Amino acid sequence: MKPLLLCLAVLITGCAGMLPTANQDVSNRWKAFDDAKAAFDRILPYETTMETVRELGFDPASTPNVQILNHSQVVRMVLPSPLQERAAIPPGLLDCMKAQDGCTGYFMEPSRINRERVGNFMLDFLNFKRDTRTTGWKFGALIVVVGEKVVFKQWSGRPRIEETELRRNPLGPLQGVGESLRPGP
Repeated sequence: MKPLLLCLAVLITGCAGMLPTANQDVSNRWKAFDDAKAAFDRILPYETTMETVRELGFDPASTPNVQILNHSQVVRMVLPSPLQERAAIPPGLLDCMKAQDGCTGYFMEPSRINRERVGNFMLDFLNFKRDTRTTGWKFGALIVVVGEKVVFKQWSGRPRIEETELRRNPLGPLQGVGESLRPGP
């Protein structure tokens, strides 16, 4: 009887170690946002070749989840609509538009995202209260190449992701049962 009471006491008090966790790691060689940004900053338009881009870790052939863009997709991604005055368009994009099929854009978003459920195990397990904390980083890189030379680059990102999602279901495991009992179409 005592072991049963001990187990019940542990479950009720909240064994947070039993809560699920998840890690999302978009395959990349960088451990932190600053590492990805430092590698990106070494790319210089009209100087850097695709060989150097590959060495820096932005290799479209071996890096997963790289989006390859044609010249019109690059232009739509970078320039606002309606089109700006020609003088306001960066030279690298003008060269991309002139090269047309000879221009390729590579867009990638390396990231490291961790999701961890925290709080009371029993409340989470019975679906009364679920508290999820998300931390990590995400870096976005657009590299535009004409021939084998980079002509334009642009970055964006979230260097520090910290989010909390709290879901409360007053009916716990019975929450949503009414929906499942509704007749289908």
